[in-house]
Amino acid sequence: MKVDFIEETEDFVNNLNLSDKTRVYRVRDVFQEIGFSIGPKYVKKISGKGIWELRAGRIRLFLYIRGEQAICIHSIYKKSQKLHNRDIKLAEKRSKQL
Repeated sequence: MKVDFIEETEDFVNNLNLSDKTRVYRVRDVFQEIGFSIGPKYVKKISGKGIWELRAGRIRLFLYIRGEQAICIHSIYKKSQKLHNRDIKLAEKRSKQL
């Protein structure tokens, strides 16, 4: 499954330190290769509207799944146990714009 980034998330990833950036690309590459078989340690559904969370260490990528394509529509540093509703709402808003 191909993973593409929108401009905002690509900028976020490009501005990460080398360690975090490497982890993001490594997890993305594995997800592209094996898809959801990557397991619950790395991927979790967060919205009934096709929004999934891809976990790369302390970085979270919000993916919108459309057919055989995953589009990274939002990304954050995970600082607490719970995802904030504002992040989920932003991801849902961006998914509607695609």
